Amino acid sequence: MKAAVAQYSSKAGRNSALVLTSLLSLILSTTAAASTQLVLRRANQEHSGEYKGVVDLAVDPGVESARVTVTVDGQKVADGLGTPWHVMVDFGPTPLQHKIAVTAKAPNGKRVQWTETVNKGLLPLKVKLTAIDAANGLFEATATSPDDDPIERVELWDNGQVVGTANTAPYRFTVPQAALASGSVQVTARTKGGEEAADFWSASGDVVVDELQVRTVPIFVSVVDRNGTTRDDVDRSLFRVMDGNAEGKIIEFGKAFDQPIAIALLLDSSASMTYSMQHAAKAASEFVAHALKDGDRCSITAVQDAPRRRQSLTGDREAVAKALVGIVPQGRTALFDGIGSAIRELRDEKNRRAIVVLTDGSDTSSIYSYGEVEKLAREAGIPLYFIVYEGGSEDDEARAIDQLRYLAAQTGGFVATATQQNLMARYEAIEKDLRAQFVIKYQVSDFGRTNEWRRVHVMVNSPKLTARTIQGYFTR
Repeated sequence: MKAAVAQYSSKAGRNSALVLTSLLSLILSTTAAASTQLVLRRANQEHSGEYKGVVDLAVDPGVESARVTVTVDGQKVADGLGTPWHVMVDFGPTPLQHKIAVTAKAPNGKRVQWTETVNKGLLPLKVKLTAIDAANGLFEATATSPDDDPIERVELWDNGQVVGTANTAPYRFTVPQAALASGSVQVTARTKGGEEAADFWSASGDVVVDELQVRTVPIFVSVVDRNGTTRDDVDRSLFRVMDGNAEGKIIEFGKAFDQPIAIALLLDSSASMTYSMQHAAKAASEFVAHALKDGDRCSITAVQDAPRRRQSLTGDREAVAKALVGIVPQGRTALFDGIGSAIRELRDEKNRRAIVVLTDGSDTSSIYSYGEVEKLAREAGIPLYFIVYEGGSEDDEARAIDQLRYLAAQTGGFVATATQQNLMARYEAIEKDLRAQFVIKYQVSDFGRTNEWRRVHVMVNSPKLTARTIQGYFTR
């Protein structure tokens, strides 16, 4: 007995692939594998009940000696099938709506065609986003769900935040130009029962280039859920990387914790830290003790009127701990100069890198301007983590935090505010983020230019998760 095997994937339902076996001769020994038989006749287009698992599709073409073609949801499962016109189909464990088309061709050329629908109304939860007028930001989403759990709303997302909601079809959105600049758009569909599905649109399909250049780019990515909790259990298949207007092909993926890391630890030790310095130094020392493992290196810089390097990069944890003892607060705060110094120190490091900064206020004495240090940070692509310790006026602190948040967002880090009671917890959050990083190496083919700023956007195909990484890089 000879058999031909084909496979059919239902992207929308994301269920098990339909395994389709076309039997070209007698199937008496295999029909027992099917728990259900479905007879397809031109005059019988309505089917009650639910069909799932392995189903024996038995075709009655109504034409003698006909050759039969059968498709399921547009996928051909049998072609030129002869008598007794059977094909075995595995519809998967969940009953979903399927459209079956049958074409029967007689030896004399006569052709008979019809379609039938099974499991009518049992639609999979899915959402598809298409561009109506991408240049002007006009998009439309189509969504389906089971009849007993209808779509409640479709949401437009940007950088982990909902920026638009549509409650009735057609689900149309005008995407802000700032969001379009990333080269991708994300929507999620939510049912009344709380189930969710997501889809992305990318501009890569519209890009036409004359000369292709293949570029391989390594990046480190952190993933957080809606509660702000760092996650290290995200499957590779959920990641997509947009590089400029092109989608990168992920060629390597793994957890980054096994890779060595170089950390530049900066402590604000200006006069305003006089009453907090001892506690701050102790928390930093505990962070170093917990975060560093064999092969890692760390440097210590006290930020005062100028950055003062107390310990250059070393793997000697005792030397690092010693450098944190006896720091005497004095002077003003050259915070931007300190960040610039740390970037220069780590610029040529080949391993993972991070800059961790504790400060209680804004910059007051740097030679570097904010714009200059922002450019340095973008070019270097080193994650910047800030712990903003209580202190300073509310207006000054709010303005400083906004600046630091932007620097952190550009580099894949974050900003946390702290009090004496929760300072250690903030350091622990940074440690957890570094432990949970993923390393992704991707290739992108496009029209490349030297010294061009390439915007990077990493997406996770889940409405509950957000990826955090560098915002871009300069080509070389």
